Amino acid sequence: MFFKVALSILLCCLPLFAGFFIFIKMEVRPLHLFLAILYGLLSIIPSAFIQYLIPAKALIPSYPILESLLRSLLLYGFLEEAFKTLFILPLPKKNYSAKQFLCLSFMAGLSFCCFESVVYFLDFLQNALRQNAHLMYGSLFLRFFTSDIIHTVCAGLGGLFIYSCFIKTPKPSILIMAILLHGVYDFFAGFTNNLRWFYIVVLILAILECRIKYKSLVDDQEQRACEGV
Repeated sequence: MFFKVALSILLCCLPLFAGFFIFIKMEVRPLHLFLAILYGLLSIIPSAFIQYLIPAKALIPSYPILESLLRSLLLYGFLEEAFKTLFILPLPKKNYSAKQFLCLSFMAGLSFCCFESVVYFLDFLQNALRQNAHLMYGSLFLRFFTSDIIHTVCAGLGGLFIYSCFIKTPKPSILIMAILLHGVYDFFAGFTNNLRWFYIVVLILAILECRIKYKSLVDDQEQRACEGV
């Protein structure tokens, strides 16, 4: 049992290990990547604590769909992305390009989602042992291509917002988009019918939005450099 648990926790952290070695190739210092991992872990504590304090009963009993949307936007979109961005803020920016700082932000996002996967796995393991059921590793691998992606990409958007402030071209719309995308993703992922598959569309939009915002930021930076600002 110990080996099975240890192996599963290691699998939960697999994207984190992969990201670490990929981002080193981007000439990001290992020490700063470790800092990003630490800050990503710390960022989950306040958001999880506040989510725990929010009562489980419906806020708008007569409108369950609206209540679900508001919860997704506020408790997951706003809280998690706000705290991730707050903890990404202290990461080093000087002497780093937008791409390198984006890698640091991705690292913090990966840390957040991998720790979240470990928590979900341990909770699932407890329920499986109670019901004498078998662990389903398929759901773990599914998180690699769903929840891990949305957390990582939205953390990247938060990092791009911070970098836009650093180069004195603040773009709050980037952070707002991260909050909205994360919230809408969780809203659709919470469905049990075919509507839940719309979260795939949100994932694709999040990846495209991150690329668009990154390119826009780089273009602005190059234009300011040409103008000598």
